[in-house]
Amino acid sequence: MTRLFFVLACAAALLASGCSKQPKEVPEVAKKEAAALVSEAQFAMSIREYSRAEELIQRALKLHDDMPEYWVSLGMALRKQENKDGARKAYQKALGLHEDRYEADKRPEELAQQAFVLALLGKTDEALKLLEKSVKEHPDSAELKKQAGPRGFPRTFQTAEFKALAL
Repeated sequence: MTRLFFVLACAAALLASGCSKQPKEVPEVAKKEAAALVSEAQFAMSIREYSRAEELIQRALKLHDDMPEYWVSLGMALRKQENKDGARKAYQKALGLHEDRYEADKRPEELAQQAFVLALLGKTDEALKLLEKSVKEHPDSAELKKQAGPRGFPRTFQTAEFKALAL
Protein backbone atom coordinates (compact mmCIF):
# COMPACT_ATOMS: atom_id res chain seq x y z
CA MET A 1 0.00 0.00 0.00
CA THR A 2 2.81 2.43 0.88
CA ARG A 3 4.62 1.64 -2.35
CA LEU A 4 1.47 2.27 -4.41
CA PHE A 5 0.95 5.60 -2.65
CA PHE A 6 4.58 6.55 -3.37
CA VAL A 7 4.23 5.65 -7.06
CA LEU A 8 0.98 7.63 -7.38
CA ALA A 9 2.49 10.62 -5.55
CA CYS A 10 5.52 10.57 -7.88
CA ALA A 11 3.29 10.37 -10.94
CA ALA A 12 1.18 13.28 -9.69
CA ALA A 13 4.31 15.34 -9.02
CA LEU A 14 5.60 14.70 -12.54
CA LEU A 15 2.30 15.72 -14.08
CA ALA A 16 2.06 18.83 -11.92
CA SER A 17 5.61 19.88 -12.83
CA GLY A 18 4.82 19.83 -16.53
CA CYS A 19 6.99 16.85 -17.37
CA SER A 20 4.19 15.19 -19.27
CA LYS A 21 4.29 15.48 -23.07
CA GLN A 22 0.49 15.36 -23.16
CA PRO A 23 -1.01 18.79 -23.83
CA LYS A 24 -3.15 20.05 -21.00
CA GLU A 25 -6.85 20.38 -21.52
CA VAL A 26 -7.97 23.98 -21.84
CA PRO A 27 -11.69 24.74 -21.75
CA GLU A 28 -13.05 26.07 -25.05
CA VAL A 29 -14.19 29.30 -23.43
CA ALA A 30 -10.65 29.96 -22.14
CA LYS A 31 -9.21 29.27 -25.60
CA LYS A 32 -11.62 31.77 -27.16
CA GLU A 33 -10.91 34.41 -24.53
CA ALA A 34 -7.15 33.95 -24.96
CA ALA A 35 -7.48 34.26 -28.75
CA ALA A 36 -9.51 37.45 -28.35
CA LEU A 37 -6.88 38.90 -26.01
CA VAL A 38 -4.10 38.09 -28.49
CA SER A 39 -6.11 39.63 -31.31
CA GLU A 40 -6.48 42.80 -29.27
CA ALA A 41 -2.74 42.66 -28.50
CA GLN A 42 -1.94 42.47 -32.20
CA PHE A 43 -3.97 45.63 -32.72
CA ALA A 44 -2.11 47.29 -29.84
CA MET A 45 1.18 46.31 -31.49
CA SER A 46 0.02 47.83 -34.78
CA ILE A 47 -0.56 51.18 -33.09
CA ARG A 48 2.71 50.89 -31.14
CA GLU A 49 1.15 50.36 -27.71
CA TYR A 50 3.70 47.72 -26.80
CA SER A 51 3.16 47.69 -23.03
CA ARG A 52 -0.59 47.23 -23.56
CA ALA A 53 0.13 44.42 -26.01
CA GLU A 54 2.42 42.78 -23.45
CA GLU A 55 -0.25 43.00 -20.76
CA LEU A 56 -2.91 41.47 -23.02
CA ILE A 57 -0.66 38.61 -24.10
CA GLN A 58 0.31 37.90 -20.49
CA ARG A 59 -3.40 37.61 -19.69
CA ALA A 60 -3.88 35.26 -22.65
CA LEU A 61 -0.97 33.10 -21.51
CA LYS A 62 -2.53 32.72 -18.07
CA LEU A 63 -5.49 31.13 -19.83
CA HIS A 64 -3.66 29.14 -22.51
CA ASP A 65 0.11 28.94 -21.99
CA ASP A 66 0.87 26.09 -24.39
CA MET A 67 0.47 28.22 -27.52
CA PRO A 68 3.89 28.95 -29.03
CA GLU A 69 2.37 31.68 -31.18
CA TYR A 70 1.38 33.58 -28.04
CA TRP A 71 4.92 33.30 -26.69
CA VAL A 72 6.31 34.67 -29.96
CA SER A 73 3.88 37.59 -29.74
CA LEU A 74 4.97 38.23 -26.15
CA GLY A 75 8.61 38.16 -27.23
CA MET A 76 7.90 40.67 -29.99
CA ALA A 77 6.09 43.03 -27.58
CA LEU A 78 8.98 42.77 -25.13
CA ARG A 79 11.58 43.27 -27.86
CA LYS A 80 9.79 46.43 -29.01
CA GLN A 81 10.17 47.68 -25.43
CA GLU A 82 13.93 46.91 -25.53
CA ASN A 83 13.49 44.06 -23.02
CA LYS A 84 15.85 41.69 -24.81
CA ASP A 85 16.18 39.27 -21.89
CA GLY A 86 12.40 38.91 -21.58
CA ALA A 87 12.06 38.55 -25.35
CA ARG A 88 14.75 35.84 -25.38
CA LYS A 89 12.92 33.86 -22.67
CA ALA A 90 9.60 34.15 -24.53
CA TYR A 91 11.17 33.11 -27.86
CA GLN A 92 12.91 30.15 -26.17
CA LYS A 93 9.61 29.04 -24.64
CA ALA A 94 7.98 29.23 -28.09
CA LEU A 95 10.81 27.22 -29.63
CA GLY A 96 10.45 24.50 -26.99
CA LEU A 97 6.71 24.27 -27.58
CA HIS A 98 7.20 24.00 -31.36
CA GLU A 99 9.79 21.26 -30.79
CA ASP A 100 7.35 19.39 -28.53
CA ARG A 101 4.59 19.73 -31.11
CA TYR A 102 6.83 18.35 -33.84
CA GLU A 103 7.86 15.41 -31.67
CA ALA A 104 4.20 14.68 -30.94
CA ASP A 105 2.80 14.80 -34.46
CA LYS A 106 5.70 15.19 -36.96
CA ARG A 107 3.96 17.99 -38.87
CA PRO A 108 6.51 19.72 -41.12
CA GLU A 109 4.91 23.12 -40.47
CA GLU A 110 6.28 22.93 -36.94
CA LEU A 111 9.80 22.77 -38.38
CA ALA A 112 9.15 25.96 -40.35
CA GLN A 113 7.95 27.63 -37.16
CA GLN A 114 11.04 26.39 -35.31
CA ALA A 115 13.21 27.99 -38.00
CA PHE A 116 11.36 31.28 -37.68
CA VAL A 117 11.82 31.36 -33.89
CA LEU A 118 15.48 30.37 -34.19
CA ALA A 119 16.00 33.38 -36.44
CA LEU A 120 14.21 35.60 -33.90
CA LEU A 121 16.72 34.30 -31.37
CA GLY A 122 19.49 35.57 -33.63
CA LYS A 123 20.38 32.12 -34.98
CA THR A 124 19.63 32.80 -38.63
CA ASP A 125 22.25 30.40 -40.01
CA GLU A 126 20.93 27.62 -37.81
CA ALA A 127 17.37 28.44 -38.92
CA LEU A 128 18.28 28.23 -42.60
CA LYS A 129 20.10 24.92 -42.06
CA LEU A 130 17.04 23.54 -40.27
CA LEU A 131 14.87 24.58 -43.21
CA GLU A 132 17.22 22.96 -45.71
CA LYS A 133 17.35 19.74 -43.70
CA SER A 134 13.57 19.79 -43.19
CA VAL A 135 12.86 20.08 -46.92
CA LYS A 136 14.99 16.96 -47.48
CA GLU A 137 13.16 15.07 -44.71
CA HIS A 138 9.72 16.23 -45.89
CA PRO A 139 9.99 16.67 -49.68
CA ASP A 140 6.19 16.72 -50.07
CA SER A 141 5.68 19.72 -47.78
CA ALA A 142 4.65 22.73 -49.83
CA GLU A 143 4.90 24.93 -46.73
CA LEU A 144 8.54 24.01 -46.09
CA LYS A 145 9.45 24.48 -49.76
CA LYS A 146 7.78 27.88 -49.79
CA GLN A 147 9.52 29.06 -46.62
CA ALA A 148 12.91 27.70 -47.69
CA GLY A 149 12.69 29.32 -51.13
CA PRO A 150 14.29 32.67 -51.98
CA ARG A 151 11.02 34.56 -51.39
CA GLY A 152 10.41 32.84 -48.04
CA PHE A 153 12.33 33.05 -44.80
CA PRO A 154 15.73 33.90 -46.33
CA ARG A 155 14.17 37.11 -47.63
CA THR A 156 12.11 37.74 -44.48
CA PHE A 157 15.16 37.44 -42.24
CA GLN A 158 16.80 40.31 -44.13
CA THR A 159 13.98 42.82 -43.70
CA ALA A 160 14.26 45.75 -41.31
CA GLU A 161 10.96 44.78 -39.69
CA PHE A 162 12.22 41.31 -38.84
CA LYS A 163 15.58 42.58 -37.63
CA ALA A 164 13.78 44.97 -35.27
CA LEU A 165 12.11 41.97 -33.61
CA ALA A 166 15.08 39.61 -33.60
CA LEU A 167 17.81 39.45 -30.97
